[in-house]
Amino acid sequence: MCRLHWHLAPTVRRMDLSLPPRFKSATFASYVPATPSQAEACRAVETFVDTAPWNDSWMRTIWNRHVGTVRPRGLYLVGPVGTGKTHLMAAAYQTLHPATPCGFVHSRTLFQQTAPPKAVARSIADQCTLLCLDEVEIDDPANEARLVHTLQALDAAGVYLLASSNVRPEAFAKTNVGPTRFEHFLRNAFGQRYALQPVEGPDYRRDGAVQHNQTGTIWVGPSHATQKQLDAACQTHDAALRLSFDALRERSRTTAHDALVDTLVAPDCLAVENVALASTDDALRLLRIVDALYTHNAAPVLYMTARTPPDDWFAPEQFAGLAQAIAEKFTRTVSRLHALCTVEHVAHASPEPTPEPTIDET
Repeated sequence: MCRLHWHLAPTVRRMDLSLPPRFKSATFASYVPATPSQAEACRAVETFVDTAPWNDSWMRTIWNRHVGTVRPRGLYLVGPVGTGKTHLMAAAYQTLHPATPCGFVHSRTLFQQTAPPKAVARSIADQCTLLCLDEVEIDDPANEARLVHTLQALDAAGVYLLASSNVRPEAFAKTNVGPTRFEHFLRNAFGQRYALQPVEGPDYRRDGAVQHNQTGTIWVGPSHATQKQLDAACQTHDAALRLSFDALRERSRTTAHDALVDTLVAPDCLAVENVALASTDDALRLLRIVDALYTHNAAPVLYMTARTPPDDWFAPEQFAGLAQAIAEKFTRTVSRLHALCTVEHVAHASPEPTPEPTIDET
C-alpha cells in the first residue's frame, strides 16, 4: 500500500513593508544635523543611496574599510534616541523606491512572525531588494535567535539592509541571562557583514525650538485638576475613547495587539487617564502602544493625564539587569510622546469664589 506524505509549506503572513505616513515628509534636505556625527551619518547614507549598495563600486569602497573575507551587505545606524536615524532611513527609502524596491519594517514585526526565518526572508526578498529595519532591539533570547536567523536568511536571499538601533549589536548579549550561541555572530560576523555608522547627538524631539506638529497634550498634576482639562479637551471631539490606564493595561493583556490598536485608532481622540507604571510589564505594554500610535496612518489625537511628567514614569536608575535595559528603551517612548503631545503642568485647582451675600432691601 502506498503511503502519501503531505508536507505543508509554512504559511507566511504578507507583511506591509510600505513606509509609514509619518515619515513620508523625511528627505535628506530636511534633515538638519545638530552634531558632526549626524552630518557624517547623513553623508554616509546619501553615499549609500547615490552609489547603489548592490553596485560593485560601492562594495569596493566599503570593502576597503573592513577586515575580513566577506563583503558588507549594508549600513547599521546606531545612536541614542532622537538623533534622526529613522529620518535618514526614510529619506533613503523615498530616494530609491520604486526604481529599487524597498521595504520598511519595525524589528518587532519580524519577532511576531510565526513562520521560520528562512520563509520570512523569502517573503521579504519577493517584495524588496533593500530592507529598512527600524529600531533593532532584543528583549529576550528567543528574539535574539530569530533576529540572527532572519538576518542570515536575508543575506542569503540577497536582500541588502539599512538598519537603525539605539544599541550596538555586540551589546545585545548583555541584556540576556548569559552568553548564547549567537553571540559570535553579534560580536564578530555582524560587523563584517554590515558597516556600523554612529549617529550621536541630543534628542531633537525634546528641543523646544523644533516644530513637531503636536496635536495632543499630557496634563501633569493632581487628578482633580488634570481631569477638568481632559474633560474640556474631549468635548471638542466628535468621538472620544476614554480609558483609565488600568483599563488600557487590562485590554492589552486580553486583546491581541493588532485588534487593540484598531480599537484605539477608531475614534478621533484617545484619552488615557492617570498613567502610572508599576512594573517592566507596564512599560513594555505602553511602549508597544505608543510605537503603534506614532507610526499609524490614522492615529487619533492623544491626551493623557498623570501625576508626574513622562520622563519620570520609568527611570533606568531604579532598575537593574533586563529591567534596566527595558527602562533605557522606554526613553524612546518618552521621546515619541514629546513628538505627539505637549506637556502641561496643572496647578491645584483654585477654589470657586464665594459669592457675595445679597441684601434684601424690601
